[in-house]
Amino acid sequence: MLSRAAFDSVQNIFAIIAFVLIGGGFLFFLFKAIFMKKKKVDRLSSLPFDEKETTRPKKQDPNRNDSHE
Repeated sequence: MLSRAAFDSVQNIFAIIAFVLIGGGFLFFLFKAIFMKKKKVDRLSSLPFDEKETTRPKKQDPNRNDSHE
């Protein structure tokens, strides 16, 4: 594929560099996911995705006064 690429202008070089960077990033995360340890896979698979279950009440700032006097 790259052997047929004609470098007529500088813009083509930037496009190829961007393609290689994006492809390399995709392959990095693909291999990272494939070779992930089973313990980490189990931990990540048990994370809750429902926002209602994961939200916690915000801590009140003792210096903040919310009363409307």
